[in-house]
Amino acid sequence: METHEPWQLAALLIAGVAAGFINVVAGGGSLLTMPLLIFLGLPESTANGTARVAILIQNASAAVAYRRAGRLDWGLLRPMLAPVLLGACVGAIVASRLPDTGFRIVLGWVMLACAAIVALDPSKLYARGQRPEPRLSAGRLWPTLFVIGLYGGMIQAGVGYLILGGLTLVLGLPLLEANILKVVLVFVYTPLAIAAFLFEGRLDFGLGLVLAAGQAVGGYLGAHAALARGEGFIRLILLLVVIASGLKLLLD
Repeated sequence: METHEPWQLAALLIAGVAAGFINVVAGGGSLLTMPLLIFLGLPESTANGTARVAILIQNASAAVAYRRAGRLDWGLLRPMLAPVLLGACVGAIVASRLPDTGFRIVLGWVMLACAAIVALDPSKLYARGQRPEPRLSAGRLWPTLFVIGLYGGMIQAGVGYLILGGLTLVLGLPLLEANILKVVLVFVYTPLAIAAFLFEGRLDFGLGLVLAAGQAVGGYLGAHAALARGEGFIRLILLLVVIASGLKLLLD
């Protein structure tokens, strides 16, 4: 782990607070933290691995809260574990071995695609229309969860949109149930991703813990803030940052 300047740690802590808040209020906080880690000097693949430390801690806390509230449907979650873990294992191994230049191009295009998703605000799509019956056959569940795990293991940024889309639009689950499962699924596969990046020497635990502290605070503030009117503003800022970051990654 390299020595980092105090201003860098302070900036990362503040970004972590913002990302944690955005993850709760609007979604997509990783789209802020990943570029910042890169701009602070981490190679792209190392930034990809380092961001997982904060993701693990944030989702562990939320998963425990859901479990204590009795909101986890273990019967629904259990068949999802094998395909999502298999996909995450493959994705993390591939991403941890990609050269940084190659990963920069992939991440740049992914962030621009996520910008389009943020602009469209898919949560409105999930919430309207008739609620379909759950479609949980193995022929639907395995490909859907494998792709989710593959993407999450490779990149993570924007995976929340993919999970909500897959669980609601493809598998027909209610949005509230999908949101709970999203937290647990990310928590379950993240240790595999961390292990893969750690094995390849592409993880900075120091920066990861600083980011985790910020995201824990931001998540707490977001969960307890009645700021419905602020979501549109946050989404606008997030959209601008994601577009700028994606273009910078592609044009550098």
